Amino acid sequence: MKPKVFCTYQAAPEHRFRGHPESPERIKALGNWLSTPPYPEIQWLAFDLATESDVTLIHQPALLEELEAVCKLGPHQFEPSPSYVTEGSYDVALGAVGATLAVSRRILAEGFGRGFAIVRPPGHHAGPGYSMGFCLLNNIAIAAADAVASGAGRVAIFDFDAHHGNGTEDIFLDTSEVAYCSIHEDDIFPGTGNWRVSENARGRIINVPLPAFSGIAAFNKVLDRIVTPWLASFRPEMLFVSAGYDAHFSDPLTTLTLDTRGIFEVSRRLVDLAGEYCQGRIMFVLEGGYDPVAMKDNIQASLAAMSGQTAFEDHYGQSPDVDPNVNFDALLDDIRAHHHLQEN
Repeated sequence: MKPKVFCTYQAAPEHRFRGHPESPERIKALGNWLSTPPYPEIQWLAFDLATESDVTLIHQPALLEELEAVCKLGPHQFEPSPSYVTEGSYDVALGAVGATLAVSRRILAEGFGRGFAIVRPPGHHAGPGYSMGFCLLNNIAIAAADAVASGAGRVAIFDFDAHHGNGTEDIFLDTSEVAYCSIHEDDIFPGTGNWRVSENARGRIINVPLPAFSGIAAFNKVLDRIVTPWLASFRPEMLFVSAGYDAHFSDPLTTLTLDTRGIFEVSRRLVDLAGEYCQGRIMFVLEGGYDPVAMKDNIQASLAAMSGQTAFEDHYGQSPDVDPNVNFDALLDDIRAHHHLQEN
């Protein structure tokens, strides 16, 4: 059976701030795919703005009130990450959540499927009562909580954005039905993501801080030694992926040095893991990534993996910056022991 890949797209041109890297240009070129998708397996979904009851599954009502108020003040940076809003950002934030829910709910209704909410602004830094790190509302966390509220016993979120998803971790720190695992670059914004932080959620919330210039070999090692036994133990009914493409070597904000081929490999392995442990249910939700050329290539690479395809554009080629001397086997040993992960 050919895979179905349910997608939504929101470029949000009204949400922009002069000189800011989180701009519509990040994904503007992907709009051509609405009429000519890169793969026949892709099915575009319509979506509505999320409701207050959707958002308050995880966010405090006061955050919605504050966000609506700061948007009415017009374009400005409202917190020091720096995050910004415009007059249209409140509806844009609700649109990103609504687009994410359209995909997750369709997959759950079908009982099988893959999907990608290609939306901005991103979400994984937004916590229960705060927006930060270019993120207004936590799109993926709302979809995960909605899945649980709709009857999914357990769901998991895997985050490969180069920045730690502190908001997602905060939201689900005490929620036994949701697991979270983050691969991120060590010692960069937001300064969270230490592997020892989750004492009260061992085996469920896992952080893997990688050294700079790690490259695809490091990601594969983490998938083998951490992610696979984590999913095997937790057995979620759906896998959500915070897909941050700032791990690409061309990105101006990070230095994890993945290339597009590596992103395809990671995406394909996640699809396979979802097939083995999550009844084939998986969706990606766009997070970071600030080189527009690489963004289009990398999103296409992930879509190729979900569509069972192997061809995708790659304008930059192989990463030139991977450090062959990076060795973090001892760190992985510590993380495995801390979370009682078993070899498969």
